[in-house]
Amino acid sequence: MKFLYHHRTQGRGGEGLHIAHLVRALEREGHHVEIVSPPGIDPLASAGQVPVDKVDERAGTHDETAKTRGVSGLWRWVSVHCPQVLFELFELAYNAMAAARLLPALRRNRDAVFYERYAFYLLAGVWLARLFRLPILLEVNEVAGIERARAQRLVPVMRWVERRVFRRADAIFAVSSFLRQRVIAQGVPAERVHVVPNAVEPTWLESAAHGAAVRQRLQLGDGPVAGFVGWFDRWDRLDLIVEVLKELEPQLPELRLILVGSGPAIKEVKARADALGLDGRLVLTGPVPREEVRDYIDAMDICALPDSNPFGSPIVMFEFMAMGKPVVAPDIQPVRDVVRHRENGWIIAKGDRQQLREAIHELATNRQLRRTLGACARQTIATQHTWDANARTVAMKAEQLLATRRE
Repeated sequence: MKFLYHHRTQGRGGEGLHIAHLVRALEREGHHVEIVSPPGIDPLASAGQVPVDKVDERAGTHDETAKTRGVSGLWRWVSVHCPQVLFELFELAYNAMAAARLLPALRRNRDAVFYERYAFYLLAGVWLARLFRLPILLEVNEVAGIERARAQRLVPVMRWVERRVFRRADAIFAVSSFLRQRVIAQGVPAERVHVVPNAVEPTWLESAAHGAAVRQRLQLGDGPVAGFVGWFDRWDRLDLIVEVLKELEPQLPELRLILVGSGPAIKEVKARADALGLDGRLVLTGPVPREEVRDYIDAMDICALPDSNPFGSPIVMFEFMAMGKPVVAPDIQPVRDVVRHRENGWIIAKGDRQQLREAIHELATNRQLRRTLGACARQTIATQHTWDANARTVAMKAEQLLATRRE
């Protein structure tokens, strides 16, 4: 089967990982995939540069923009420095460029299935695919009007465009049940909207990691280690786990906390840790190369997501689980789509410090419980949440649509 995969991302963070992993999984399943990207963007090459080695470009803390030249560098400059209203107008205007890039690809692939990663204001893809009578699969990772890291200004216009895009898709893959409900609320028949959360590469379940070396290098000791990996957004509420570490000090003096990555919340985390006097018990690694993330997770006994946004499917949660780690995560729909409380993870009330403390205390003092939850977590990922499994879901729906059109 042939897929024409269209996106409008810089392809460096979680979005790049999603694109690259799904495309490669489709190819492993024997399908041909042609990717149509913005000029100067290649998600297969850039995927994974963030979140764990992203820098705060707005604050100018690193000469990261110097690493990307030409058109790609221009996209990133606009993304970082452009006023939001003007940026959204650029997004709307991008439809002209998208159409110019898509038309030759559509003419070459008249027998393909059109797959698009939904982006705000992006109309050209589904309209042209409909004109060429291709089946349309749409992947939805966010919707207009939700709380996100980047503010939105022209929300009524964004929603007007969004409704028309959603209603023209033959099938929609939402990464969480939260997003599925939002899509259906815009007039899309429920049978067209499917929940397909994020996943991991099968290699996460197969190859060895080197957590012992990380523990030795960071002088974490032999006691339990809790941790988090990712881009530190304020909605992650890492301040809560820092405070829990201090509160558990009398009962668990050997407990250590490792926070891997960086982001907008790093200054607040450092300030809170300094105020609580956590020297020696908290390790802030800073950015680490993507290929070393497995080693850092392997060094942890407990993986915690104190809080998260209500709509996204956090890739790092799947990575924690694939490594056989017990995950403490908030009671939100994207988590409930995957985690079952005290079966393959531990669910706490969203942003609840007391429940977070109780979960970490019980897991830190109960090695068998850690092993049981971690083993079930790993089994969940192995059987349901690999990119190969997601690719098979996408291909099955595509084949159904093609069969319907042949009848």
